[in-house]
Order: sequence, then C-alpha cells, then structure tokens
Amino acid sequence: MTGNRKGKRRRAFVLILLFLVLSGFNFFVSPHIRDKAGEGETVSVSASAPAQSETAREETSPSEEDKVSTVDKSSEYLILVNKTHGLGKNYEPEDLKNVNSVAGDRDGKYQKMRRKAANAFNRLTKAAKREGHIIKLTSGYRPYSYQQILYRQYVKEDGKNRAEQYSAKPGYSEHQTGLVADVSSPSVNYNLVQAYGNTAEGKWLAKNAHKYGFIIRYPKGKEDITGYEYEPWHLRYVGKDAAAEIYSRGVTLEEYLGES
Repeated sequence: MTGNRKGKRRRAFVLILLFLVLSGFNFFVSPHIRDKAGEGETVSVSASAPAQSETAREETSPSEEDKVSTVDKSSEYLILVNKTHGLGKNYEPEDLKNVNSVAGDRDGKYQKMRRKAANAFNRLTKAAKREGHIIKLTSGYRPYSYQQILYRQYVKEDGKNRAEQYSAKPGYSEHQTGLVADVSSPSVNYNLVQAYGNTAEGKWLAKNAHKYGFIIRYPKGKEDITGYEYEPWHLRYVGKDAAAEIYSRGVTLEEYLGES
C-alpha cells in the first residue's frame, strides 16, 4: 500500500509539472508564434500590392521632352546656317567629294558634299534604289560666289521679298557648308517642286532619311521658324543620332539647337 501511495504521489507530481510546463508555453511562446504569423500575412499582402501606382509611375517617369539628349550639339555637323547665322565669304570645306547618284543635266562642280555626308548620301540612295526609288542629287556644295549669282538672279525675277522665301543671301546658304543635298527623281523630271513631297520618293525620304543622318531641313508647317518655304527635296546632314532625335520629336534644326 505504501508503494502504491508513493507511486500515486509521483504521478500526481509529474501531472502537476506537466500542467505547469504547458501553461507556461501557452503564456510565453504562443503569442510570439501568432505575432510572427501575423507579420507573415502582412508581408504577403504588401508584396502582392503594387509598389507604385500607374499614375505615380507616369508622374515620376521622364517624358520625351524631359529626356536629356546624348548628342554633342557642338558637333561640326550641327553647324547652324540660316538667315541670322552666316558663314565667312571664303568658307569652303576641305573634304568635299563627289557622290554616286547625281542628276546628269546639272553642273558637276556643285554636286559634291563633305566626305562623311557624301558617304551617308551614297548609302541612302542605294537603300532607296533597293526599294525601287531613284533619288539623285541635283545640287550640293555651293561656294559664296555661286550663291551670289543665284540670289541676284532670283531677286531680279521675283523681287527681294519673294526670292528670300526660297533663296538665301550669299554667305547665309546651307549649301556652303557642304552638308546639303537638293534631290529629285524622274517622277518630277528632276525638278525641285513641293509636289515632290507627295511622290513615292518624297514619302520614302520623309520616313527614312533620318536613318542615314539626314533631315528634311525645311518641313511643312515650320516656315515661321526656318524662314523658308516647305522644301521636301532639301536634305541636311546632321549625323544619325541627331537626325533620329529631330525626326522623333518633329522639330526643326533651330528648335533642336534651341535657336528658334
């Protein structure tokens, strides 16, 4: 009997000890387990939510106008020549060369371009030809003396005000830079006319010239900025990167350089 009582007391002690252990576990440990589970649920909800709303992203992402240009605007190929920015009377590029595709009924002396521009023009006309378009240079580099002859002739024929809508004074013509190509095609009998912009060749140029470093220098609707009538035939070499930016933004060279 004594042994039985001792055994019962031992079992009672063990049960009491076990109860105390379990009670302590629930009191001290369980709350922390629940807290951790709660943190996990919170993180889960947070992770599933967008980090930033669409509106916020749109407000913080830079627009096309805000993006900084990576083009060196001091490049010699971005020289600005217009009615207020001229060249010296004796200015003549040293690297002029002939181009491959020229109109045969024009003076070959004035069908040259600066080397880099000429090479780009050759690539342009070759690409156009692959797509079935014949594009030829009618007039490239013009020295001061030749521009003077042309300008006087146009003033005599149309008067000064009218002539200056399509012809530059000597020393203020882009042609003197050697970076310009007046172009035309058989579809308009190699004439320089605004209707050229509606031809297959003119449309191809408007869409693709920038890929070769050229821009349509005097676009339609920008006459008040350029100072000249719309000329879909007047290509100006500025380099591929600058041409791509000018084309994508739909601006003139003046606007691009901040000179408008």
